[in-house]
Amino acid sequence: MQRALAFVGGVLSGGAIGTAVALFLSPQSGDAMRAGLRGRYQRALQAGREAAAQRRVELEAQLAALTSAEESAGRR
Repeated sequence: MQRALAFVGGVLSGGAIGTAVALFLSPQSGDAMRAGLRGRYQRALQAGREAAAQRRVELEAQLAALTSAEESAGRR
């Protein structure tokens, strides 16, 4: 029991110290950091959507080519 309490105390104090150090060494304010992270998230999300749309077009073109090739082979 003593060891578990010591471990929990160490985790809590380490978390508190880490949080304090991060706040003091942060190059931006909390609002600016959140806005920056939100912007990065939005850009990554948009890039993912664009990549998915491009891949969809490629796959649809491949499907159309395969379907037309299959239909041509079936007509012979």
